[in-house]
Amino acid sequence: MRLPKLLLLLTAAVLVTAIAAILGGGNSRLAVAFGITEGCLTCHAAVTGLEGAHAPKTIGCASCHAGDPRSTDKAVAHAGMVLVPGNLADAGKTCGQAGCHDAIVPRVECSIMATMAGVIAVNRAALGEPAMPDGRIPHANRLGHGVADSHLRELCMGCHLGQAKSEWGPIGQESQGGGCNACHLEYAPEAAKAVAAYARLKPEQRKEVPNLHPTLTVNPRNAHCFGCHSRSGRIALSYEGWNEMRETTGDNAAPTAGTKAGSEEIRKLDDGRFVEKFAADVHHERGLECIDCHTANELMGAGAEVLRKSQQQRVGCEDCHAAKLVSVAPEFMDVESTALHRLRGWKLSPGQKMGTTRDGEPLVNVVVEEGKGAKLLRKRTGDALALKPPAPACTQDKGHARLSCASCHTAWAPRCNTCHTKFDPKDEGFDHVAQKWVKGTWNETAGPFEATLPSLGVLAEGNARGAIDTFVPGMVMTFDRNVEAGGSPDILHRRLYAKLFSHTIRREVRSCESCHADSLALGFGKGKLRYAVSGTTGRWQFAPEKKASPHDGLPEDAWTGFIKAREGMVSTKEGARPFSVAEQKRILTVGACLSCHEGASPVMRRALQDFETTVANRSKRCALPAWP
Repeated sequence: MRLPKLLLLLTAAVLVTAIAAILGGGNSRLAVAFGITEGCLTCHAAVTGLEGAHAPKTIGCASCHAGDPRSTDKAVAHAGMVLVPGNLADAGKTCGQAGCHDAIVPRVECSIMATMAGVIAVNRAALGEPAMPDGRIPHANRLGHGVADSHLRELCMGCHLGQAKSEWGPIGQESQGGGCNACHLEYAPEAAKAVAAYARLKPEQRKEVPNLHPTLTVNPRNAHCFGCHSRSGRIALSYEGWNEMRETTGDNAAPTAGTKAGSEEIRKLDDGRFVEKFAADVHHERGLECIDCHTANELMGAGAEVLRKSQQQRVGCEDCHAAKLVSVAPEFMDVESTALHRLRGWKLSPGQKMGTTRDGEPLVNVVVEEGKGAKLLRKRTGDALALKPPAPACTQDKGHARLSCASCHTAWAPRCNTCHTKFDPKDEGFDHVAQKWVKGTWNETAGPFEATLPSLGVLAEGNARGAIDTFVPGMVMTFDRNVEAGGSPDILHRRLYAKLFSHTIRREVRSCESCHADSLALGFGKGKLRYAVSGTTGRWQFAPEKKASPHDGLPEDAWTGFIKAREGMVSTKEGARPFSVAEQKRILTVGACLSCHEGASPVMRRALQDFETTVANRSKRCALPAWP
């Protein structure tokens, strides 16, 4: 005989209550959450802030914080408790439990933000060590204690996602690591005030923890990204229009916050660095946040460890800015995208499709509708912004077919030209992996920070012709690898530029001359580049601004020589390189033409479609370059 459904439910409830009483040692006050006994709620029933699937009445406290939920005895209940859930070291038994986010935590543990594989591999290779000595993709948790890895332990490993968050409190400018918390922890103002007041109390005064609990969000703010991404490439700063200033003390100290340096505003960050105002990225001005462009698979990984960030990167400018966007019908959406739509309260209307990248990566906030174009929904607010196709000049000029969008539309990029690194065996340094002070420390002395148009170079990966992209100095450095007190210097010199999407995109584009007649763009470094004409021929002349390095004879800020080639390790990006001699000559030949003809003139427009024919049909008065 089949029992009515209601009777089954009532019977189950009675059984659960009885079991709760038994497991609680006869204490019938034990509450039930997620179908299990939850003694935590007896004391912490007043906690507010968490809602929906994460509300205590839904999953209790122990699901996230562990401990013993069967008891109301404080000492017993708190045994084995995880004070700050979400750190990767214990995420598997908190966020990653079966029935919660068990499929996502392993992805995050393999993601490039957790492994830092690219940083480790490049640093090892740059210092003359094998990138994968054991044949495995590097991981922040598997660093050794050799020269390259000890350098990383002290100077670079504070930002990887596995770095533990050990104290309660909101994510701020100086926050680094934290596992799941790094992106998904959100404190309401009242909750932040409550936990700050609690932290100010002496340990013996902390009788009750705050009842205002931080929430968990699927929509991280830009502030969640800032702590790590305002360093190295400094894209979090650049996106908002800030460039770091080097000098903060002494005679060359930056002005205090709130004052002006010329016409530029100055700001002091929480960690003491000063930044000055430049043009912000146009997407920032339109209200877009980091998560509006970057997908879940880009941020949390797709499940497999990768060696380079570019292997995890899924989104490009052309995925949203194209004459016809790629899309998928709602009935064919993947499970994760469907869940994200549900969590944000979105529903596609009849005739609407979800956008994808050209390679099929879901773009959950892009809506494509036949005959009505496409729009992007801001993930945090749901506001819709129309997605515009590129201008005809971006797609129809054969002469620019190899250029990335950033090559023309990047307004500026942060630049630091020189770095000197040396080990001091007598001082102490902080090992971010071991989380302790150790004997010996690495000291870096960097050159001044600048904001300039980026240099251009060839990004050869995956394209036989190569693609022109934006580069900045990555490791232009002298490195003393000696780690023994009193030992002889072991100097290594590297001149490596790094591919950088600086996140300073503007609708305006750089001028023709800023590419074809600019020494910095061509990789020669700052200086005076002029075209001297004599009769019907001309010669390009370059006088560098910086002195030559004693290590390789190139100007301190250069990537390559003037009408010279470079070989060997030249970039932190595998396969990337500065322009070859032939490419330099071709670019400068156009620059010679621009010395008389404006970029938008008919003859230069013809040259964009057929450069060789245009040059062959030139006027007798044209002075083409002669080369040494």
